[in-house]
Amino acid sequence: MAGQSAKKQVASNTKILKEIHLITWTTLVFFGLFTLYFNRPASSKPFIFFSLPSLASLFVLEKTGRPRVDDSGKIIRQGQDLSAEGLTEYLFDVIYYTIICQFLAFATGSNKMWWLYLAIPAFAGYKVYGLISAGKEMFGMGKKPAAQNAAPEESQKSKRQQKMEKRGDKPKMRYR
Repeated sequence: MAGQSAKKQVASNTKILKEIHLITWTTLVFFGLFTLYFNRPASSKPFIFFSLPSLASLFVLEKTGRPRVDDSGKIIRQGQDLSAEGLTEYLFDVIYYTIICQFLAFATGSNKMWWLYLAIPAFAGYKVYGLISAGKEMFGMGKKPAAQNAAPEESQKSKRQQKMEKRGDKPKMRYR
């Protein structure tokens, strides 16, 4: 039973890479040929330019996720888990988003659809900004909230004093 998880990951990575290669290369060839044949959109330069990030993502996934197995079936390197979250997930998103933009550019016959591709760096910038602001707060370099600045007047009293004041405001019941 030793190495069952590694064998499962090798099988999973091989399957995922096979599927992503099939999807990517099929759409690239399909839209490339139709762009040249129908001359729609008029220029193929954006198609080529905006396909490069998808190909770069595919290359990174191939290099990090492809398992290496020798002839006898022994696993040399199982590769990074391609079903993991994080950067791997974003690389797949870039590939899928490229395919969607290719389809929209071909369907509308306009290269204006490639402007949608700006969502990728915008999202990356949003995530980086979130990380930077979280780091600033963690190290105390960020601005302190207004609630913390107003709180020192009330926090000068101890908890015991605050409880005593609350008890003093309540009417006391006397029983005979």
